[in-house]
Amino acid sequence: MNLLVLRFSAMGDVALMTPALVAIAAEHPMVQITLVTRGNFAPFFYNIPNLNVIGINLKKYKGIIGLYRLFKELNILGPYHSVIDLHGSLRSRMISLFFRLQGVKIFKIIKGRREKRKQVRRYNKKLIPIPHTVERYLNVFRKAGFDAPLRKGPWINVDGDAKIFAKDYFKSIGLDKKKGLYIGFAPFAGKKLKEWPIHKSEKLIPMILDEYPEAKIFLFGSREEAPIMDKLKRADERVFIVHGGKLGIRGELGIIERIDVMIGMDSSNIHIAALMKKPVIGLYGTTHPISGFGPFAQEDTGVLQVDLPCRPCSIYGNKKCFRGDFACMEMIDPADVVRRIKIVLNVNTTW
Repeated sequence: MNLLVLRFSAMGDVALMTPALVAIAAEHPMVQITLVTRGNFAPFFYNIPNLNVIGINLKKYKGIIGLYRLFKELNILGPYHSVIDLHGSLRSRMISLFFRLQGVKIFKIIKGRREKRKQVRRYNKKLIPIPHTVERYLNVFRKAGFDAPLRKGPWINVDGDAKIFAKDYFKSIGLDKKKGLYIGFAPFAGKKLKEWPIHKSEKLIPMILDEYPEAKIFLFGSREEAPIMDKLKRADERVFIVHGGKLGIRGELGIIERIDVMIGMDSSNIHIAALMKKPVIGLYGTTHPISGFGPFAQEDTGVLQVDLPCRPCSIYGNKKCFRGDFACMEMIDPADVVRRIKIVLNVNTTW
């Protein structure tokens, strides 16, 4: 029996499929899962039994003609018992339609848009927690007749190539042997409204190093963000830059496997680290974990936020601040982050 699973982007949402896929693979060992996603996301799904990842370049399948060509290519790998659409995008719905026309059952994710709109409206908010994205994914499988309980993590495992990349990286920066805390810090997000003000990040790094003199801090970001990371580094030999564009996802996974805690925004780095069962500290402002996007299995200790009546103002961080002063992030102090590090690492605190 073969299930065709569709989910193309974004990175964090794709990574969050792993707990659901691990659960289905363990509970239904006779089911073959064919997952279609962006090619560079394939490392997230290493070592999941009976899972075949079809990594594609979406630029090659533009328009209806391109999607029909993708459908024909996927159809060769069938037949499929069902199509599990975990994206609900125009692209995934179109591919699902092609399969429906030849008699394949389609099961699509329910995103809860109405409930989310009630959360982010400016007045008369309804702040009722809605299911986590992982639970929404599992619900689609349940509707298709494949129920499964969640398994214990980690849900993302690191393959041999990722371990080699990490080993070479640490050797190249003179860290052959681990000493002290390894702290990851991802000060960026896909949407600017999700990001902590950069002046806060500038204060945080020296505070961490004052508290943990033997710690090493690894800044995660893209090539385009390198100049800002250089500024944050301040030529400190205890601070290192991880260029995602240079190492790729596989390299980043290998590095995250070795860190002790990951600090970041409501972005892919936090979600990926949580799925690898690393302690995380996610700074949430415009978005909120009650919308179903908290760091998986760490929705409490893994979230640092302040209570304001205007929060959340956005689900994805693509709106404007209601107040205009970005108070939800400005009110999170670097000292709050240092205190939270002590909590998540179970270190006695004098604060």
